[in-house]
Order: sequence, then structure tokens, then C-alpha cells
Amino acid sequence: MTRTKIPDLETCEHARVLCSPVALAFVRIVMACRGVSEARARQIYLDYIDRVQPDLRPGSID
Repeated sequence: MTRTKIPDLETCEHARVLCSPVALAFVRIVMACRGVSEARARQIYLDYIDRVQPDLRPGSID
């Protein structure tokens, strides 16, 4: 019997985030301006998005 690997939730979420037109434009601009690889530009975008996400846990709003 062959087992198939189920992608983890984080990988699926990253793929969903990176398929938007805004994300693609951001990645292309970062590649051109900074001269980095596409993989590095995608990671820069993901780091940016992770930083600006509001903390929606209960009790996190002061």
C-alpha cells in the first residue's frame, strides 16, 4: 500500500497567501529591487504578513 503525504496546514496557508496578485507583485518587486531569489522574496513577504497580523486571541486587546 502506498502512503501519500498530506501537506501540513502551514504549507497550505502559505500557498494560499502567496497566490494573491498583491503577493505576486510584492515578490517580483522585492526580487528586482533587492536582487534576491524568488524563494527569499516569498519568505520576506511571509515574514511581513506574519508581523502585521492582529493578535485575535481573547484578552489580547488592551
